[in-house]
Amino acid sequence: MSISVITENSWVDILKIQEEAYVEIPPEDVDILKSKWLSSPNTCSVYLEHDNILSAYLLAHPWPSELPPKLHEISPVTSSVNLYLHDLALAHEAKGKGIAKKLVENLIETAKIQGYKKILLVAVQNSSGFWGKFGFLHMPNAVICLSYGHSAKLMVLELKAEQSQK
Repeated sequence: MSISVITENSWVDILKIQEEAYVEIPPEDVDILKSKWLSSPNTCSVYLEHDNILSAYLLAHPWPSELPPKLHEISPVTSSVNLYLHDLALAHEAKGKGIAKKLVENLIETAKIQGYKKILLVAVQNSSGFWGKFGFLHMPNAVICLSYGHSAKLMVLELKAEQSQK
């Protein structure tokens, strides 16, 4: 069981997981999801269980704005001190195993090492409590595209740079 990079072979399983995970918002097209991965492959990952079964994925990419990108739109390749966590989804059988926590902690560590200052995300399907456990704070007056659903909340995690040990 391990966190791994996304490969071209990952996408069939990613689309299947996306389809079962999101019930309040329509799934995104594979080209939209791939645009996140192609803009920043080192901040995107999958979780492989025994026998290399893909059970979860996380997509994050640089984003130059405090406003979140719209769903169903290709993300341009850009550089920024902000990282946007676009998607974290688990297969039903993967829930309750701590896999989401491992993927998020891995992203936070990677973001710090790569010098990002903050991670932004839109919490959907009443997930803000989950994100709060990692220190993400709700930005109450943020403008969010309705494509995220009516209960969506913009959240942010300010990152502190890694201190080198001497």
